[in-house]
Amino acid sequence: MSREVDALLRELNQARSQVLRKLDGLSEEDARRSTVPSGTNLAGLIQHLTFVESLWFETVVGGRSKPRGIRSMQVDPAVSLRRLRAAYREAWAVSDRIIAEVGEPDAPVERNGRTHDLRWAILAVIGETRQHLGHADIIREQIDGRTGR
Repeated sequence: MSREVDALLRELNQARSQVLRKLDGLSEEDARRSTVPSGTNLAGLIQHLTFVESLWFETVVGGRSKPRGIRSMQVDPAVSLRRLRAAYREAWAVSDRIIAEVGEPDAPVERNGRTHDLRWAILAVIGETRQHLGHADIIREQIDGRTGR
Protein backbone atom coordinates (compact mmCIF):
# COMPACT_ATOMS: atom_id res chain seq x y z
CA MET A 1 0.00 0.00 0.00
CA SER A 2 1.32 3.45 -0.84
CA ARG A 3 2.29 6.05 1.77
CA GLU A 4 -0.53 8.27 0.54
CA VAL A 5 -3.13 5.56 1.03
CA ASP A 6 -1.63 4.80 4.46
CA ALA A 7 -2.01 8.48 5.41
CA LEU A 8 -5.60 8.61 4.16
CA LEU A 9 -6.43 5.43 6.03
CA ARG A 10 -4.96 6.84 9.26
CA GLU A 11 -7.21 9.89 8.90
CA LEU A 12 -10.24 7.70 8.23
CA ASN A 13 -9.44 5.48 11.21
CA GLN A 14 -9.15 8.50 13.48
CA ALA A 15 -12.59 9.73 12.38
CA ARG A 16 -14.12 6.25 12.76
CA SER A 17 -12.76 5.94 16.30
CA GLN A 18 -13.99 9.39 17.27
CA VAL A 19 -17.49 8.55 16.07
CA LEU A 20 -17.58 5.41 18.21
CA ARG A 21 -16.31 7.32 21.24
CA LYS A 22 -19.45 9.45 21.08
CA LEU A 23 -21.32 6.37 22.36
CA ASP A 24 -19.06 5.88 25.39
CA GLY A 25 -21.01 5.83 28.62
CA LEU A 26 -24.43 6.17 27.01
CA SER A 27 -27.41 3.95 27.71
CA GLU A 28 -29.28 2.27 24.87
CA GLU A 29 -32.03 4.83 25.38
CA ASP A 30 -29.75 7.85 25.28
CA ALA A 31 -27.95 6.59 22.15
CA ARG A 32 -31.31 6.47 20.40
CA ARG A 33 -32.50 9.82 21.71
CA SER A 34 -32.83 12.51 19.11
CA THR A 35 -32.27 16.11 20.08
CA VAL A 36 -32.98 17.51 16.62
CA PRO A 37 -36.15 17.71 14.50
CA SER A 38 -34.73 15.39 11.81
CA GLY A 39 -34.69 12.48 14.26
CA THR A 40 -30.95 11.94 13.90
CA ASN A 41 -29.49 10.05 16.85
CA LEU A 42 -26.11 8.54 17.76
CA ALA A 43 -27.12 4.91 17.24
CA GLY A 44 -28.58 5.85 13.87
CA LEU A 45 -25.36 7.59 12.86
CA ILE A 46 -23.39 4.39 13.54
CA GLN A 47 -25.88 2.32 11.55
CA HIS A 48 -25.74 4.79 8.67
CA LEU A 49 -21.93 4.98 8.64
CA THR A 50 -21.77 1.17 8.52
CA PHE A 51 -23.83 1.35 5.34
CA VAL A 52 -21.60 4.14 3.98
CA GLU A 53 -18.47 2.01 4.47
CA SER A 54 -20.08 -0.90 2.63
CA LEU A 55 -21.45 1.28 -0.16
CA TRP A 56 -18.16 2.96 -0.96
CA PHE A 57 -15.64 0.21 -0.36
CA GLU A 58 -17.48 -3.05 -0.89
CA THR A 59 -19.73 -1.85 -3.71
CA VAL A 60 -17.99 1.05 -5.47
CA VAL A 61 -14.36 -0.04 -5.00
CA GLY A 62 -14.83 -3.80 -4.53
CA GLY A 63 -17.54 -4.38 -7.12
CA ARG A 64 -20.11 -6.02 -4.86
CA SER A 65 -23.58 -5.71 -6.38
CA LYS A 66 -25.38 -4.31 -3.33
CA PRO A 67 -24.17 -2.73 -0.09
CA ARG A 68 -24.98 -4.39 3.19
CA GLY A 69 -26.49 -2.61 6.11
CA ILE A 70 -29.21 -0.03 6.47
CA ARG A 71 -28.90 3.51 5.14
CA SER A 72 -31.55 4.88 7.51
CA MET A 73 -30.72 6.42 10.84
CA GLN A 74 -33.77 4.78 12.42
CA VAL A 75 -32.47 1.77 14.35
CA ASP A 76 -34.60 -1.26 15.15
CA PRO A 77 -35.03 -1.36 18.95
CA ALA A 78 -33.92 -5.01 18.92
CA VAL A 79 -30.46 -3.98 17.66
CA SER A 80 -28.15 -3.28 20.61
CA LEU A 81 -25.38 -0.71 20.74
CA ARG A 82 -22.95 -3.58 21.09
CA ARG A 83 -24.21 -5.04 17.82
CA LEU A 84 -24.09 -1.65 16.08
CA ARG A 85 -20.48 -1.11 17.20
CA ALA A 86 -19.49 -4.62 16.09
CA ALA A 87 -21.11 -4.16 12.68
CA TYR A 88 -19.32 -0.83 12.19
CA ARG A 89 -15.97 -2.34 13.18
CA GLU A 90 -16.58 -5.28 10.85
CA ALA A 91 -17.34 -2.86 8.01
CA TRP A 92 -14.01 -1.07 8.76
CA ALA A 93 -12.13 -4.34 8.59
CA VAL A 94 -13.67 -5.26 5.23
CA SER A 95 -13.08 -1.73 3.92
CA ASP A 96 -9.47 -1.78 5.07
CA ARG A 97 -8.85 -5.13 3.35
CA ILE A 98 -10.31 -3.83 0.10
CA ILE A 99 -8.24 -0.64 0.32
CA ALA A 100 -5.09 -2.70 0.98
CA GLU A 101 -5.85 -4.99 -1.97
CA VAL A 102 -6.26 -2.02 -4.31
CA GLY A 103 -3.32 -0.29 -2.68
CA GLU A 104 -2.55 2.58 -5.03
CA PRO A 105 -4.29 5.97 -4.79
CA ASP A 106 -4.56 6.27 -8.58
CA ALA A 107 -6.24 2.86 -9.01
CA PRO A 108 -9.41 3.37 -11.06
CA VAL A 109 -12.79 3.29 -9.34
CA GLU A 110 -16.08 3.59 -11.20
CA ARG A 111 -19.14 5.36 -9.79
CA ASN A 112 -22.32 6.13 -11.73
CA GLY A 113 -20.58 5.54 -15.06
CA ARG A 114 -17.66 7.86 -14.27
CA THR A 115 -14.12 6.79 -13.54
CA HIS A 116 -12.43 8.16 -10.44
CA ASP A 117 -9.65 6.75 -8.25
CA LEU A 118 -9.22 5.07 -4.87
CA ARG A 119 -8.09 8.37 -3.34
CA TRP A 120 -11.44 9.90 -4.33
CA ALA A 121 -13.39 7.06 -2.69
CA ILE A 122 -11.40 7.25 0.56
CA LEU A 123 -11.81 11.03 0.69
CA ALA A 124 -15.56 10.65 0.15
CA VAL A 125 -15.82 8.36 3.19
CA ILE A 126 -13.56 10.59 5.28
CA GLY A 127 -15.80 13.54 4.38
CA GLU A 128 -19.02 11.76 5.25
CA THR A 129 -17.61 10.32 8.47
CA ARG A 130 -16.30 13.73 9.58
CA GLN A 131 -19.62 15.37 8.71
CA HIS A 132 -21.51 12.88 10.86
CA LEU A 133 -18.90 13.21 13.61
CA GLY A 134 -19.88 16.88 13.78
CA HIS A 135 -23.52 15.87 14.10
CA ALA A 136 -22.54 13.39 16.82
CA ASP A 137 -20.65 16.10 18.73
CA ILE A 138 -23.73 18.30 18.84
CA ILE A 139 -26.13 15.50 19.73
CA ARG A 140 -23.88 14.20 22.51
CA GLU A 141 -23.52 17.69 23.96
CA GLN A 142 -27.29 18.09 23.95
CA ILE A 143 -27.77 14.73 25.69
CA ASP A 144 -25.36 15.14 28.58
CA GLY A 145 -23.12 18.14 27.99
CA ARG A 146 -20.12 16.04 26.96
CA THR A 147 -17.97 17.78 24.37
CA GLY A 148 -14.68 17.21 22.65
CA ARG A 149 -13.03 14.15 21.20
